[in-house]
Amino acid sequence: MAPTQLEIKVRALQRLVKEEAYYQEELKEQTAHVESMKADKDVDIYDLKKQVEVQQDTEKLLPTLYKKIEEFRDNLEEFLKNYEGTEEVGDAHGAIDAANNLLASR
Repeated sequence: MAPTQLEIKVRALQRLVKEEAYYQEELKEQTAHVESMKADKDVDIYDLKKQVEVQQDTEKLLPTLYKKIEEFRDNLEEFLKNYEGTEEVGDAHGAIDAANNLLASR
């Protein structure tokens, strides 16, 4: 059976929240890698520059991701206001709470 609109919206928001955690972990690892490269006096300057660019790209991506999370959360909240289906909405409220916690903690 095909997923319902509610399932699609909930899963999309859950995926974005999970993605944010992955990007935060990647940023943490990349920052540590850059710091270790800076400490190594034999490192190739070009390699260091490229790793710094990777780190900066991840940092630049996060604000856009937070906006998407806000949009998807708002969309799901609006959908729930008018929702008259028979599906359980606990997962939807859980996804909204997770998004709110994430956005409040950044």
